[in-house]
Order: sequence, then C-alpha cells, then structure tokens
Amino acid sequence: MRNSPQTLSAPGGSAQRPRRKVFIKPGHSQLDWMRLSTSGEDLRGVSQLQVLTMEEIAQHNKRDDCWMVVRDKVYNVTRYIDFHPGGRGQLMRAAGKDGTELFYDTHPWVNIETMLEKCLVGVITR
Repeated sequence: MRNSPQTLSAPGGSAQRPRRKVFIKPGHSQLDWMRLSTSGEDLRGVSQLQVLTMEEIAQHNKRDDCWMVVRDKVYNVTRYIDFHPGGRGQLMRAAGKDGTELFYDTHPWVNIETMLEKCLVGVITR
C-alpha cells in the first residue's frame, strides 16, 4: 500500500521510494536459480579464477556479458540477470562496476557468496 510502514521508512529509519512490482518470467524464480546454480552448468565463463583490474571488469558491462564486483569478489552475473527479483535494470546498475555499496544499501541480508558462488570469476586487485 502506498502509505504502509514498509514504504515510508527503511529499517534504519531513512525514507525510501515505494517499490515497483517486477514480474519474473516463469522458470526464473529464486528456486529455479538455485536449481541452475547446482546443476553443474558453467556459470563462470572462465576456466580458472583470476585476479582482475577494474579496467578489465569494466569491459563486461553489457546484458549478454555482465560482471560486477561485490566485496572485492568478481561475479559473472550474465546468467543471473533474468532471475534477479528487482529486474534487469537494477542489476545492470552495477554492470562492469563495483556494486558493493549498491548491493548492501538495497539488500544487506542477502548472502551473495552463497547465492552467486558458481558465478565467481575471481578477485579484484587494488
């Protein structure tokens, strides 16, 4: 509801915008993602873990080639885009970038290491 407590303030007391409902295609629920991520299918797209620079990561900023950094770990989220509950646009905000702050501002309760474990490409060098 428009003026419900959930849309008026966040847990820390800061105001937030009302969320827009995003419809996920059939077969793209979080349960479907967990099935895919445990299927043995290659979701990394690289043969071994790498040490990467932000310049290298920035090249992977497209819908069909999307990497992002969260807490100095690099994830290939290309296959996850259609499963993201907030929609493609929200995930693409961190495409080719360090999305740590955005990730934790939006959903700090999510365990990204478990959810995207099979998408881990490597770590970033600073």
